[in-house]
Amino acid sequence: MEKFKEFLSKKRWISIAFATIFIGFILSFLSPAFLKVTNMQSILVQSSITGIMAIGMTFIILSGGIDISIGAILFFTSSLFAKLMQTNNSIPLVFAIAILFALVLGAINGVLIVKFKIAPLITTLATYTIYRGMAIHLTSAQNIPVPREVGFLGNGRVMGVPVPIILLLIIFIIGTYLFTKTKLGVYAMAIGNSENSAKESNIPVYFVTIVVYIIGGFTAGIGSLILIARVGGLQSGMGIGIEFTVIAAVVLGGTKLSGGSGTIIGSVIGAVFLVLIDNGLNLINASPYIYDVVKGGVLLAAVMIEKISIGRQSKLLLEQKANRIRCSVE
Repeated sequence: MEKFKEFLSKKRWISIAFATIFIGFILSFLSPAFLKVTNMQSILVQSSITGIMAIGMTFIILSGGIDISIGAILFFTSSLFAKLMQTNNSIPLVFAIAILFALVLGAINGVLIVKFKIAPLITTLATYTIYRGMAIHLTSAQNIPVPREVGFLGNGRVMGVPVPIILLLIIFIIGTYLFTKTKLGVYAMAIGNSENSAKESNIPVYFVTIVVYIIGGFTAGIGSLILIARVGGLQSGMGIGIEFTVIAAVVLGGTKLSGGSGTIIGSVIGAVFLVLIDNGLNLINASPYIYDVVKGGVLLAAVMIEKISIGRQSKLLLEQKANRIRCSVE
């Protein structure tokens, strides 16, 4: 039993996977419609945007940072895309320009943090206001429809598989590769554990920090284009509050808020878990006003579990160190 607990503490994403399966099992009894293929696909499609953005946020939180501005980046990217589509019929060109701006906005966050030594929370809270203000100025707070062809990104299918699910899978593969097969994941975790130690180990802290925020901007940009395609156009309230859902998904997936530990797969499962809750509450006709209460409670529980886990691990390390000292003295 102790070995199993130790395994779960090291592979925390397995815990949220078990919780997702358990919740799904309960919902299958509460609503016969839950296990229908169409509903399962709907859950994955709905979680694709949060899942894609959670992959980018994982790298940021791993490095000890946080990005409150991703919702504003999503809104600005959507606004720019919708505005450009009014004067340009080339969807690939406008798509590329919108993603480029998302990368630039993410890079600005990283540069501000490393150059001016401002806390990530304060920096991205400020840029959140700036980016959203820029988007509102660009569109005059108007709802702007996009051409029907754009809808393929959000509602189309390839060999029967919804495009948003395919995009989530592609970003997941890329994110996992960067995390496990390149130095970026190792460097981000090292910085999250101790920035000073990372600098002493000759890790390019400033460069890595900027890169992870660029990745965050990129995933927000991809998420924005899926969202605008799904709803058929720009809406003035687009992206509001999504940053907290994304952060919740990452934390639920086992990434430590303080940085230094986490997984890509855990963040994606965390995104699915949150959508699963919304879907289940909808199927059982629960009051829509309770949705945020439930998700907030789940996030709070995840943070409390993390704190308890960290406390137990610290206690175990101290006991092991004390035993080694005692053995050496004897």
